[in-house]
Amino acid sequence: MGCGSPLGDLFYLADSLLYAPPGFTTPPLLQNFATGVGVRAQLYQMYGEGQITEEVFTALRALADKGQLRPADLAVHRARAASSIFDAQHRPAGRRDPSTLPSVAGQALTTALRGLRSRLAQLAQARAASEKVLADLATRLAGLDERAVGKEQAARDALTVGQDDTAARQRLAEKAELTRSRDRLATQTDALRADLARLDDLRAQLEAKAAELEAVQARDRLNEEVLK
Repeated sequence: MGCGSPLGDLFYLADSLLYAPPGFTTPPLLQNFATGVGVRAQLYQMYGEGQITEEVFTALRALADKGQLRPADLAVHRARAASSIFDAQHRPAGRRDPSTLPSVAGQALTTALRGLRSRLAQLAQARAASEKVLADLATRLAGLDERAVGKEQAARDALTVGQDDTAARQRLAEKAELTRSRDRLATQTDALRADLARLDDLRAQLEAKAAELEAVQARDRLNEEVLK
């Protein structure tokens, strides 16, 4: 997994869970070093595979954001996760409760779905905030248009009523400044609408990915029921 954006890591995680070949296992830490995988990418991979909790992930991501996350930090948590899995797999049969020991794949699916849903919630909040900004921009644009029309009418009145060329030119200069402001604001409005369109495309992709993971999760649960 490359060291890309958090959203790119999330898509990679979902795809690896959905389309990984049978018997696929996560490369060990040293192999990650050999292939040049960065600590941030490894962190997202560990979170997606259920090796660390959301609280640990948040704490380690804060370190990564500050450039203070070390490979040794991840190695400690990998060792703890491996120890937990080993203990669960080698616990005496009479003491094992399958319902309380979900598979690593099942944990990864749950974590990936949680990440996707969290991202979707963030996108929904961003869209709601952007729609409010768009509404405010529309009001401001209408106000600028109205003022520009007023300046033009004032210039005409200055010529027809008072025969005042200086006042007319002043009103027209004020109208031109208002028009420039209006054009800049309209450009920003169009850019925001384009951003919202891209956000909607991204939301559709995330929703589709979440639906795929939910289907895989449902099939896993059915398989578990059949094997009981």
